[in-house]
Amino acid sequence: MAFRTLRNCAFLAVFGILFFNSCSRNSDGFTANEDFRYTYPFTPIRLSPDTTIFYLDDYFPDEPVDSFRFPGALQVIKKSEDRIYQLIGNVDMAIDVAIFYTKSGKYEIPIYRSEKVRYTYILPKSIDVKQSVAIKGTFNSWNTLANPFELKDGVYQTTLLADPGTYEYVLVVDGREMTDPENPNIVSNGMGGFNSVLSIESGKSENCGYVEAVNYEDGMLRIKGIKQDQKVIAFFNNQILPENFININPGHVDIVFPLASVRFPRSWLRVFSYSDGCRNNEILIPLAEGRPVNSYSQLTRNDWHATIWYFLMVDRFNNGNPANDQKVDDPEVLPIANYFGGDLKGILQKVAEGYFDSLGVNAIWLSPITQNPTGAWGLWDKGGVRTKFSGYHGYWPVSNVRVDHRFGTAEDLNTLLTTGKKKGYRFVLDYVANHVHQEHPIYQKHPDWATSLYLPDGSLNTERWDDHRLTTWFDVFMPTLDLTRPDIVEPMTDSALVWVRDYGFDGFRHDATKHIDELFWRTLTKKIKLLDRVRRKGDRIYQIGETYGSPELIASYISSGMLDAQFDFNLYDAAIRYFALGGDADLDKLLTTIQTSLKTYGMHHLMGHITGNQDRPRFISLASGDVRFDEDTKLAGYTRKIGKPSREAYLKLQLLTAFNMTMPGIPILYYGDEIGMPGANDPDNRRMMKFSDWDKDEKNTFDLTRRLIALRKEHLPLIYGTTRIYTQNGLLVIERNYLGKKIQVYFNNTPLEQPMPAGRVLLTNSSEGTISPYTFAIIGQ
Repeated sequence: MAFRTLRNCAFLAVFGILFFNSCSRNSDGFTANEDFRYTYPFTPIRLSPDTTIFYLDDYFPDEPVDSFRFPGALQVIKKSEDRIYQLIGNVDMAIDVAIFYTKSGKYEIPIYRSEKVRYTYILPKSIDVKQSVAIKGTFNSWNTLANPFELKDGVYQTTLLADPGTYEYVLVVDGREMTDPENPNIVSNGMGGFNSVLSIESGKSENCGYVEAVNYEDGMLRIKGIKQDQKVIAFFNNQILPENFININPGHVDIVFPLASVRFPRSWLRVFSYSDGCRNNEILIPLAEGRPVNSYSQLTRNDWHATIWYFLMVDRFNNGNPANDQKVDDPEVLPIANYFGGDLKGILQKVAEGYFDSLGVNAIWLSPITQNPTGAWGLWDKGGVRTKFSGYHGYWPVSNVRVDHRFGTAEDLNTLLTTGKKKGYRFVLDYVANHVHQEHPIYQKHPDWATSLYLPDGSLNTERWDDHRLTTWFDVFMPTLDLTRPDIVEPMTDSALVWVRDYGFDGFRHDATKHIDELFWRTLTKKIKLLDRVRRKGDRIYQIGETYGSPELIASYISSGMLDAQFDFNLYDAAIRYFALGGDADLDKLLTTIQTSLKTYGMHHLMGHITGNQDRPRFISLASGDVRFDEDTKLAGYTRKIGKPSREAYLKLQLLTAFNMTMPGIPILYYGDEIGMPGANDPDNRRMMKFSDWDKDEKNTFDLTRRLIALRKEHLPLIYGTTRIYTQNGLLVIERNYLGKKIQVYFNNTPLEQPMPAGRVLLTNSSEGTISPYTFAIIGQ
């Protein structure tokens, strides 16, 4: 009876302001902390199997913490005066909680138990090792140095430490890569070869379920899918709701909203459920003045889940001011590797003309705009093609704070951002922190700030992406900064801060994230959190990283004290291979990759999902077969013309775009993909944007992209819904559910026509009544 009374009181508080006084502020027994700095959900603390380093500044950068309490299973040791602690051990249940007491109130942070297990890999005796043997795979980020072999009892063996799951790997024997000859499970590596597949199982019993919020009524959220023996924790913002707010019933769990929620323009309800064996998917519900958000119009600039990005290369987008054109005057630079003339005024023109409005995107990501060298650098000399390069792409900074004169002026940038923000756009800057060009004054003055170009064995430390990822140089003229040193990190993070503090960018895309020490990311993020626009005005500066590697490595940079997200390149690779080739093995790999991503990054992550980027061949040309997965895709762009794709390839591009627009995370269009621009790899994938003379296929692709974007904005399940992935009669199906509003997306990536599923067709590019080959249908239930 008491529970029912609380529920009715919450209902009156939400729906009848005249009756609010009858329910006093604390009548439900819950007092909400109102410091808006701590309303957005903290990322969970992810434990390592033995020792975890915990940074208090990740969560409370400018707030004294009076005391805190971790679960008894963890030993807490202060590591330094900088509020850094060691957590020794692991927790017993899949989820536990740490409690922090500050001046502004009491806060709780979820703790995820480490699920890693030790697995002994024994090298097959059939392999004859003469000098060296190594193993690399997705369990160690393809690092041959991570798991050294020992010769024990006459066999070579090594111990892997990994979460339960499926992993790809190869052996490196005497310098030669090979699959495991005694493991019949292999998959394509996407480059014409194969990887072996290893499954690592957990020692704990699995009892996971798919959990979804199915209804909201009378100030109460109903959740289904939680099993009878599982525990439930509900958070309002970063505070645990008392147990009396959770009503466990046969078949469902009800969560009562706290009365205090009505005072928050934006707040968050999170629900975790778990057992000893496993952790279910989480539930995240955004609230507006105490009610679940139910319309896109209620979302604000700080709701990054609702953003849809457009990524453009400044030099290759639109030339708005020919007066600042300046090609590199060097005959060794081929025209395709030189400046084309795109600039900030060109982008401003398209903003003013309404190009981005017509497409529907609400965030624009600019390639790097800092000053680059004026000469020719680097060298491509393969397949009979030889060229040097200009710095048109922006990734060779000779200044970290000055706008490149070929792109415009500081005034041009201010005008672009001011004009775009009035139209509702967010602007994200591509920022290069890992390295500088050798002409950069910093390197000229402080050459000791760079890592060594040579390794101890005398070999060049260039392009050692995995085994020396924190020190490797990208090329001999691009010194990598030693960002493990605080004396270097301080001035370099100050330089990055200029773009969000002085110019007003809303976020960063960070280049080469995995090659930069965590010290840089923590220092920059703390400085961002202390900006006036953040701590006083409540702006959320979004940061996304670029890391090629295992999900574990990618996730290691995502936390409240570092980055908000990274690009999910593993999912991108699996998706483009499936949508381009359509094989059963490709579908299986895509399904596995999706499940791994959802488990690793969470059901409501902010990961970036691209249609393409400046480092990959255009997907439509892969789908058309004009560029092959197993060839040198850069050389292809130099040696042959990659022309108009097939009609089927346009349909497959539309499948990929629909996939990104209906998955959790942030969908990102690479410029030109909205019309199906073709191209091989860099630099052929960086052609000048085409704004006119579109043919029928290009017009249809643009129109469908526009309609997909509008649909995502119209239907909140596509933004905040829980996600199920499965197959049905050969179709890939994405199912999203938000408060009982369910949307199912059917992808027919086969040459066979399929019947249209029952329900209301929200959008399809198929013929009426069926799902034609290589088309999709989005169905509302």
